Order: sequence, then structure tokens, then C-alpha cells
Amino acid sequence: MGPSPSRSSTPPLQVIALISGGKDSLFSLLHCLYNHHTILALANLSPPPASPSPSSFSSTATADLSSHMYQTAGSPLLPHYSTLLSLPLYRLPITGSAVCMEKDYHHPDQPHPSQNGHQPETADPQTLDETESLLLLLSHIKRLHPSATALSSGAILSTYQRTRIESVARRLGLVPLSYLWQYPSLPPPLQTPLSTSSVVHAQANANANNPEQLLDDMTSVGLSARIVKVASGGLDESVLWGDVIGDRGVRSRVKRGVERFGGEGSVLGEGGEYETVVVAGWWGTGRVEVAEGEREIVRGEGGEAWVKVADSGGKVVGMGFGEGDGEAWRERLRAPGLWDQEFEALVRRRSRLGEMNTEGERELWDQAQETDRKWEAQISEIQSSLGLTISNMISKNASTHITAEEQMSGISSILLSRLHDYGQSPSDILFTTILLRYTDDFASVNTEYAKLFTTKPNPPARVTVACGNTLPDDVAVMVSVIVDTPGPHEHRQGLHVQSRSYWAPANIGPYSQAITQPLNHNTNASLVYIAGQIPLVPASMDVVQQPSSEQDLDSNPLDLFHTQALLSLQHLWRIGRATNVTWWSGAVAFIASSEHLQSKAIVAWKAWEAMHQHSPRQDDDEEEEEEDTDQDANFDVWDQRYGNPVSFKPDSEKTAPHLPDFGLVDLLDPRSQEKPSPSVAAVASSSVPGFFAAQVSALPRGCEIEWQSLGVARSRVKLSHSHRPVDGFDYPSSTCVVVDGEVTITYVGVPLLPSSSSSVSDDSRSLQARIVEALGRASTTTTTTTDNGEYNCTSHATIYTSQPSLLAECCCHIPAQIVPCHRLWGSEGVELIAGLVLLRSAGT
Repeated sequence: MGPSPSRSSTPPLQVIALISGGKDSLFSLLHCLYNHHTILALANLSPPPASPSPSSFSSTATADLSSHMYQTAGSPLLPHYSTLLSLPLYRLPITGSAVCMEKDYHHPDQPHPSQNGHQPETADPQTLDETESLLLLLSHIKRLHPSATALSSGAILSTYQRTRIESVARRLGLVPLSYLWQYPSLPPPLQTPLSTSSVVHAQANANANNPEQLLDDMTSVGLSARIVKVASGGLDESVLWGDVIGDRGVRSRVKRGVERFGGEGSVLGEGGEYETVVVAGWWGTGRVEVAEGEREIVRGEGGEAWVKVADSGGKVVGMGFGEGDGEAWRERLRAPGLWDQEFEALVRRRSRLGEMNTEGERELWDQAQETDRKWEAQISEIQSSLGLTISNMISKNASTHITAEEQMSGISSILLSRLHDYGQSPSDILFTTILLRYTDDFASVNTEYAKLFTTKPNPPARVTVACGNTLPDDVAVMVSVIVDTPGPHEHRQGLHVQSRSYWAPANIGPYSQAITQPLNHNTNASLVYIAGQIPLVPASMDVVQQPSSEQDLDSNPLDLFHTQALLSLQHLWRIGRATNVTWWSGAVAFIASSEHLQSKAIVAWKAWEAMHQHSPRQDDDEEEEEEDTDQDANFDVWDQRYGNPVSFKPDSEKTAPHLPDFGLVDLLDPRSQEKPSPSVAAVASSSVPGFFAAQVSALPRGCEIEWQSLGVARSRVKLSHSHRPVDGFDYPSSTCVVVDGEVTITYVGVPLLPSSSSSVSDDSRSLQARIVEALGRASTTTTTTTDNGEYNCTSHATIYTSQPSLLAECCCHIPAQIVPCHRLWGSEGVELIAGLVLLRSAGT
């Protein structure tokens, strides 16, 4: 019904498939094949063997261990998948127990097993976390299959499982693949037969956040899975050995049962509500048969029950292919589409995001190129109730003779020293900005930067761009960090997905997709620092190259930029929804291009504006009763079984949070600060958050655009916008007040210098006056004096500017992070000389 995805620009991966016998791990294996990878071997962790017994059911190898990490029910059937798939199966017994109970896995501090698979003599396997059993098994397989480059698993919503598999995979140099990750929240399958765009949108609405879509997609390739364990108060042994995929009656009973007690994904068994073994699949007519006399129901504590299979239980019957050569599944497999409904609509109507306009662009670009850009970076530090910011760090010995890697090492020393002075460490860092001169230095700088974060599983979110010659002379890298307040940070959360999936790009470096900073423990209000997002196709990690549309493309040179702008913005939205963001404080779109710059800045602005248009369904939601708030907002599906509520989860059990959620927004009159009409539609008509588009020299992977933003989670916000002119200059500003956290974020644009400026000195004084005026637009509590007057301090200030040399002259006393760029635009594509982002709290 549909073609496989286009082949990646990188060689196919050689995959070790971790399987439990359950539906998810085997369906994920099929998606590896769909994405043109090769399966080398199967891997499985089994219960430890017991001493022989005359009873065929007595061996503990056929018992269920209730492992936190591994499925063991149905374990004796695993060898049959080797026969069905014609692949070698490698197994080791599980050792140890669940030592690390945190959501994000901390692997042991002692030396890890060497590549030969032997445990160090000083380590007792029984004292290690059971996760480390997987390290032993995979080390053994890698020794036998040295070409292995990836590890597949069936994680869908459980961060507990995914982070442990990723930890082991990364330590062994394997790329983790979790093609089912966040599957219930993804758009409907590409291969769903739909004929018109209206039907596409209707189908997207119907299937959004629908966990059963995954079961339907498994059905399409002939997967049949029998329930072998139940562990939910809503299920009993009557559903054991029922087909949860193909038998609608069994599925309906499971759904009714788990919905009484389960959370998101419970119908899939993601919280341990039930476990399955696959008895038929895409591989042909072969299937696993288990005679009734080979099965026994065992009843455990708390309503648990499982099917115990005899050691020699089951057999493979009917081997052969029912149709074609065994590849018929490719025509039936339904993989998620690339685009969410709202972004697909923008892709189809990309002409509305702006047309090419070259008038005046060449003159402005030449003027910018002729400006003397030499300047010196000054380290800036601000400490406040929100934490600490250390900005504009460069190596003390920066020169053309010192490599970027060596400069990064010098910056690390400075950072560690400064943090030590404040009694803090790298684990307190929330967000990092890395400015490079050349993207060719990215890999070496990345390696040195990663050395800062070796003790915690979730490194800071970050953005990395290349600024070229706008950086100070001889500076190859400049770093700024935002640091949380000191403390154990038990309420701080990180989203650090390292697996390839259809959801969003995997981490390609030592950074997290998102890090939260709690603001109010009573309401769970928080700021969410989200890493810069570039237009990578998540499943392949290739830069998107073709605009995705059902229509033939014309020759508009902006088509590819449209697609890259929308795909990277969709990544921002998906990560935001996964971390409960309901409002963006603003955004910066970094653009790396030398052609049609203003047109591209307008495209980025219109995409940002379009995604903040009012959705009629939110009016209906305002009339609905509020959700029950007794459920912990950080509930993880795996916690249903193990009671460890420390994961991201949308506040609604059924759907992801609205983003943006206009129902949580109050629009203020900037002159009176009074709240006008509470109509959601009225708010949406004039509430687009702050926006800057900054032209830089280059972006990672050669992309043309990278989005970066700060989100607000679980709080009402108050917004105000102003375009009030001062001394003939327009200072457009957008302010977002986080009500439950008493934090204010303001975006202020600084207008271009007049073309009649007589000298650099005059320009400097003019810019200084306007920077101080822009800073004064946001009311603050602390005042600092400069030669040009007073301005109010903030918890964090970032200044994006196309004139860093003038800025250095006039702002040497202003503590702020400086991001130099070639050109800068604000909302509506209006060109600016500087843009300020000011973050402050009531306790600053």
C-alpha cells in the first residue's frame, strides 16, 4: 500500500535485536527492516536456571521473575523465533536486581566489563543492577558479530526501560533504535488509504494520541500475540492466552479492564498491565503452537497471574511463505507519517508563509559586510534567585595557534573554577550556548565539552551555531551557561532520548532535548529549556532534503527552506508537548544562508505566527470539567507497576496538552496592565510570543535553520505587547509573565542605526542609548549604573546583534550574553540592529 522510506545517505545499520518474545520488541525489529537496516542476531535475557526436577513445569527458567527491566513470561518459547526468522539467538541468564530505581539510569562506577564480556574480579554480578546483564550479553554478541552497529528495542512510553537500554548501547558503541517510541502520539500511518486532504485531517484528528493505532498497525502485518501475564487490578486470568492484537473481543476486555487503573499506554501493556508472546507474524505461514497440556496458569500475589510454559513447550508449524518471497509485509506495513496534522497543513500551504523578495537585500548585506566587527569578549556573571549565568567565556590563551579543542579545554577550566566559587558543579547547568567559528570544529569541541558531564545521565540542553568572523579575533569557541540554584534538584527533570525513532531527532551529542527548572513545587510550574532543533528526519537522522507534499513542486527556491523551517519547528513542538509545555516565551530562529535572507526570515516568522493561531477545539475544551489533579503530574507508565513517579507525562490521560494553550493566557494592556476580554479567540489574535531570526555563518549538519526556545509548563501566563516609538525609534517588545513562578521573560527589538550616522563613535553612543532604553522597557528590581544612565538588572540577559563591535564599546558595563550574527530580524521580518531577551524573577 505504500513505499518504504527512501534510503539514508549513511550505510544501513547492522542490528542486534533485543527481543522478549512480546509484540513490541518484534514489531520494532520489523521497523528496522522497513528502514533498510540488517538484523544480525537476536538477544534475550532469561531467568536463571534451576536444578533439574522431574516435573516439566518446575524449572525456574519457566517462572516469571517480575523483573523491573525484562519480560520473562513465555521464556521457553524464545528459541522458536530463531527458527522463524532464520537468525541466531543468544541468551544469558539475568543476574542482579533493580539496584537503581530512578527513571534515568546511573550505570555502576566500577569498571565496566571489557569487550571480551568478562566481569571484573572485584564486581559481584549479584550486587549489580540487572541492567548490567544486558551489557554482558551484548559484549558477547559483539565479539561474535564485530560488524554490529545498532541495538533495537520495543520501548514505547517507558523512560525507565529506554534509558537503561540506551546506557548499555552507548557504552558498547551501538546506535539505539526504538522505532515505537511515543508511537501513540504520532500522526496516522502513511499507508492508511485516504483520498482527499479533508479525510487526511479527519483521520489525523481521530488517531491523535490513540494507543490502539499501534495494535491496528501490528494487525496489518499479521502479528498475533497471546497474553501470557496480567498484573493489573482491572485484568484477571480469563484473558490469559487471548490474542490482544487480532481478537477484538479480547482487546475490548483488556481496554475496559486497564482503563479503570492504568495510565497513558495501559491498553498496550506499557505499565506492566499485561505481557505477550507472538505466535504469528510477517515472516510467512510459520507460527508457534503451544498445546494446552504445555501451559499452566500460575497465580501470584496481588492478582498477578501468568502462563507457565513447559521447558520444551511449543513448536513451529507451517513454515513457508504464504505470498511472494517473504517481503509482502512491506506493502502492508503502516509506518507513521512525517508530519503532524497542523504542520502538514502548513507544508501544503507553504506559499502563505512568504514569497521571495530580493528588493533591497543586496544593499543591506553589503553594508553589514563593510562594518568593522572587531571586538573583545567580556565574561559576564549574574546571580539571582533563579540561579547563575556565566556568559561569553573564551580561553585565556585563545590564538590562531591554539585549536578549538584546546580552547574548549581552557573554557572548561574557567567554567569549573567559576562554578566552584559559587559552590556548584556542571550537574547544576540547565542550558549551554556554544558559539563556534567553524562547524568543522564541532566534533573536537563536542568531545572536550562532554568531559564536563560524566556523573549524571541528563546533560544540559544546548544550542550550537557557527558565527564565523563575527566572533572576536582568534576565538574559535565561546561558551555561555545558565545554571540552576544549588541543591539536589530532585524535582528537576530531563528529556534525553538517544534512540532513533519516528518521534523526534535522537541526541547526537552530550546534551538533552529538554531540561526543566521547577519554579513552584505546589503547582509544578516550571521553565523548560529546550535544545536547538534542526530539520533531521527522526527515523534516519538525515537532513530533510525534499519538501513533503502530495503536489508536484515548482521551482521556488524557498521550498526547501519552508520544509526545513517547518520540520525543525515540529521537533520543538513535539518535545514541548512531551515536557508539558503549554506556552512558549519566545523563539530564536538561527538561519545559515547567503541568499534570500529577508525572505527566509519572513518565512520563519510566518511559521511561528501560524503555529500560534487559535484552534476552535480549544473553545470546546474551556467548557469541559477540569481534569483530576490527584494523579501525580510526573507519572510514568512503568510506575504503574513499580511506584516511581518521576517521568514526564502530559497532564491529560487521553491527549497531549494544548500547545499553545490560549485558555491559560491573559492578555494585558501594556499601558494600563489591566486584563481585557478573557475570550480565547481574542487572546489568540494578538498573542504571538517574541521572535528573532539571526543570520549565522553555519549550523550543524549544514542545515539552513535551527529553532531554540524556552517553554512554560503548568502555569498561567500574562502577555503584553508594545510597539510604542521612543525618540523616533520603534522598540517592539513582547513580555510573558509566568504567574505561578513569578518569572518574566521579555523580548525587545532595537531598531537599525540611521543611515546618516557620521561616525562609529556616534553610532556607538546612539546604540548605547537605545540598548539602555530597551533594557529599561522591562521593569526590574535591581539597578546598575552605566556612563549613560541606569538600567535594571535581570536574572539573565542575551543580546543578539549584528554590530558586536559597537555593542562592546557601549555595553562593557552591561552583564549579558552576547550572540554576534551577520543580520537580525524581528517579527514581521523587520530588520534590527540588536535583539534582547531578558529573564528575571521577583527575587532578582
